[in-house]
Order: sequence, then structure tokens, then C-alpha cells
Amino acid sequence: MGDSHCRCLHGFILLVVMFLTSVFSLASKIDVSFHRDQKRSLSSSINSSLSESVEYTMCANHREAKDGKPIALDFDCEKGYVISKITYADYGQSTGSCGNFKRGNCGANNTLNIVKRKCLRKEKCKLFVPDKICGPSHCKGALSLVIDATCTKT
Repeated sequence: MGDSHCRCLHGFILLVVMFLTSVFSLASKIDVSFHRDQKRSLSSSINSSLSESVEYTMCANHREAKDGKPIALDFDCEKGYVISKITYADYGQSTGSCGNFKRGNCGANNTLNIVKRKCLRKEKCKLFVPDKICGPSHCKGALSLVIDATCTKT
């Protein structure tokens, strides 16, 4: 009885180790991290790691400071990747989440063009949030700079 109990215990420990290994392995292959107001997530298969991935989607939702002072938004790809496509950019009151942002009733019309000009083909991009960069938003209330972009391996 002691021998079979020992085998069951070893089997249980092995099962726990295999489970934890698969959970942490899966977690390391899905790059979801938060840096200030940025959310990063891979658009490639879960079975490939970031180092094997050709591209991934990166989103940022950065709110303006309450005192109206400019805040820098660091919008950076991982090392070895560059911003290859900017799908959405708005300085105003966008709604939705990464991949599904929708423009609100107000916002700076030229934001997408400005963000593309400043950030495309760069690994790192620093943007300042106020109206001076994107133009007037004509919004009342809280504003945010929302960006949905793709980083591609160089």
C-alpha cells in the first residue's frame, strides 16, 4: 500500500508540474503586458513565441492630465520590431478596445496622419497629448489619445 501511495503522490506531483509548466509556457507566449497606459497583445498564433512572431498588435489609450499640462506618451515596439502600420489614432473621446476602437462625436481630425508621420517605421515613438500636436478636438470633458498599431519584426 505504501508503494502505490508513493506512486500516486509522484504522479500527482508530475501532473501539477506539467500543468504549471503549460500555464507558464502559454503565458510567456501571449505577450499581454501593461506599460503605463499601453496594452500589448500578439496577433499571431499562441503556438509561436514573440521571438518567432513576424508582427503583433499594440494599443495605447492615454488620458490627458487633469491640469492640462502635456504628458508624453511613449509608444514603443519591442526590440527588433518597428511600427509598420497604424490602424487607428484619435485624440478625443474614442470608445471600444484594442482592435475595435470607434471615434466619438468629437476629436482632432488630423490625429491619424500626425501619428503616422511621427511614428511609422520607428521602434520608439514619443508623442505629447495636448491639442497643440493634434489640433483642436472640440470636445468637452476628458480627452485621450488612442492608438492601434502593428509592430513588425525587422
